[in-house]
Amino acid sequence: MAEADYGQRLARARAAITQAGLDGLLITSQFNRRYLTGFTAHDGDFTESSGWVLVTPQTFGLVAGTFQLSGVEDEIVPSSVQVLSTDKAQPWSVVASAIKADGTKRLGFEKDWISYDRYSRVARELGGDAELIPADDLVELVRAVKDEAEIATMRRAADIADDAFEQLLEEIRVGMTEREIATLLERHMVELGASGTSFPTIVACGPGGAQPHAVPTDRPVRPGEPLLIDFGCVVDGYCSDTTRTFCIGEPDPKLVELYDIVRRAQDAGFKALQDGVRRGRDVDAASREVITAAGYGEQYFHSLGHGIGLAIHELPVTARLRVQTPEADAEMARIEQLEPNSVISNEPGIYIPGWGGVRLEDMVLVTADGYEIMTVRNPEHVRSIAG
Repeated sequence: MAEADYGQRLARARAAITQAGLDGLLITSQFNRRYLTGFTAHDGDFTESSGWVLVTPQTFGLVAGTFQLSGVEDEIVPSSVQVLSTDKAQPWSVVASAIKADGTKRLGFEKDWISYDRYSRVARELGGDAELIPADDLVELVRAVKDEAEIATMRRAADIADDAFEQLLEEIRVGMTEREIATLLERHMVELGASGTSFPTIVACGPGGAQPHAVPTDRPVRPGEPLLIDFGCVVDGYCSDTTRTFCIGEPDPKLVELYDIVRRAQDAGFKALQDGVRRGRDVDAASREVITAAGYGEQYFHSLGHGIGLAIHELPVTARLRVQTPEADAEMARIEQLEPNSVISNEPGIYIPGWGGVRLEDMVLVTADGYEIMTVRNPEHVRSIAG
């Protein structure tokens, strides 16, 4: 398996920081921290952090204490990041000292990943020596294009999820509850080598499938009704994401109809990629047109997909055009560009209140000449299994 090229990641991040007109960036997102340094620690919640990363032309530092690094020091060796210890000082003081030593004047910060309290403490420590500038998606845009190591890891995550689902199909039966099915699938993914799930597994049978993000309940599965399962696993920090809709026994005729429409919509998204479409909104539009033409446009109320990587939802976006100003359009264009080695989902769906839903989702690697499906597609018109 290819090894992460941390030097290239840092170089691309520094280029993005410079292009944004900044002298440096204070990174507080745990995903960006891991991407640049290899440090695998998780943050407890928004008020807890295992460390920050400071990037300037002179400094590449992990602002963390011995407590956070104890036992995992080897994780950060490949990235050559310098540890800026917080054992004897608060992190905001450590950042301020490094910034003043570097002579940095315009320090970007990840506005969506830091509390107002911690922002205020950093600003107070900096005083008038440097200005804090809110920065949007700088490292996220770098992360949107995967390197060979990331792609290999995500292939493994997709394979594990596929294999776990195939095991599930051998065991699932009428009368099993949504919660039982979710638990069984999650256990299989872990047994096959995943460290956990990418998100809480969605299992929705019958009317529950009308909620795109349904929470599994104790409702049992019934013959012929739609059964929607959205699942994924994490391998070495990277996520997979797949959705399958099928039934046990003979399918409801409505399921056959909607499945066919959704499959054609998904195929239209793939064709747009093959034809060289590289704006997320345009891939979404190609898929959405199929569902709208079939009369179910109002029952398809989410975007076609999203980027996948260290986070289950990340850049690039593949969404409907919802811009009303030139500024908003420029922002959308920045985050929807589908570059080679981007990994996205293609997941159209139709949701009928009181009946259920159909969604088909596959992970897609964008390539220079089209795309590659990373998950195993079900070739059948409607996947049904014996009751």
